[in-house]
Amino acid sequence: MHMTTQQKVESLIRQTTELPEEAQAELVQSLVEMRSQHLGIYNLDGDEREALARSAEDERLGRFASDDEIDQMFARYGA
Repeated sequence: MHMTTQQKVESLIRQTTELPEEAQAELVQSLVEMRSQHLGIYNLDGDEREALARSAEDERLGRFASDDEIDQMFARYGA
C-alpha cells in the first residue's frame, strides 16, 4: 500500500510519543522552525527582543542621527 506524504507525516507524528522527552522537544522546535520558514513567520529570540526594545527606546528618546548629520558623515568620510 502506498502512503501519501500526509499519511507518512501523521504516522511519524504518532510515533514520536515513543521518543525520549528531549528528542520530542527537539522535534517540536524543528517543526516550529520549519513552519515559520514556510509561512514567512520569524520568531525572535530573547537577545533580538532586547535589541529591538533598546532600539525603540533610542527612537523614543531621539538618539539617532538626523539626515543632515548622516549626509555630513558621508561627505566627510565618503561612502
